[in-house]
Amino acid sequence: MSDVIEKYVKDVDWIREKLLRMDDMIRPIMGIGAWDDAACVEFNGRLVASTDGPYAKRLVMRSALIHAAGDVVVKGAKPMFALDNLIGSRADVGEMLDSLGRQAEYMRIPILGGNTFIDEESEPLSCVTVIGKLVTDEPIRDSGAKKDDAIVLIGEPIWGKQEERLPKAKTLFDTMLEAVEKIKFTSAKDVTKGGLTAVVYEMEKKSGRRFKINDDIPYHRTRNLDNFIVTLNEYEYVTLAQICSQHKCKLTRIGTVGLKIQQ
Repeated sequence: MSDVIEKYVKDVDWIREKLLRMDDMIRPIMGIGAWDDAACVEFNGRLVASTDGPYAKRLVMRSALIHAAGDVVVKGAKPMFALDNLIGSRADVGEMLDSLGRQAEYMRIPILGGNTFIDEESEPLSCVTVIGKLVTDEPIRDSGAKKDDAIVLIGEPIWGKQEERLPKAKTLFDTMLEAVEKIKFTSAKDVTKGGLTAVVYEMEKKSGRRFKINDDIPYHRTRNLDNFIVTLNEYEYVTLAQICSQHKCKLTRIGTVGLKIQQ
């Protein structure tokens, strides 16, 4: 009996201690301090949720929470909190928790719960779920591009070490969250798996329109950029440029939405 208590109760108390400070960001009804089986927060509105991973430890140590949160922000929602799932040795789990904690504090996205499995033989991995509150009337889908829309990248690529990625991500998220309250985007998506080549193809297929992409884009076409690609009307682009300038957020026009794709 004592072995079971040690393994499943006492041996994971240190995880609670590592994340206890997260409650101060949102003051949940049930959070890390409650050490219960779920998280509970006050809420009124529409939720946007996204789960990402499993992430290898090397990515967790850089920006796993940012990756997961980007899927929520680009839909027009402000991240409220996150949940994590971790597996690995105690040492690896501890390092991943420390990294996720730094990301959470910098981005103001508290981790309020999750699940951890300590296994000294397992590859260290993490999944992250982010819950956000929709601040637009409707979520910004990746399928709504219209003819003659401008195709734009918001933010610079989120590359480099963690200390380089965090300020880039914070600038991107702050810019996008202000923009969605003032601009009507016809579509939006984060540039992740497969880079621009894969993302543009997917948006074309879903919208049924050809994306005419410029030849002089200053980024690799198949590398994850982790910034946002959006489409919007020309007159909305002027406002977006002003918002990006105020936030010192990079804005790159990369093309124009064309005619319908012939089936």
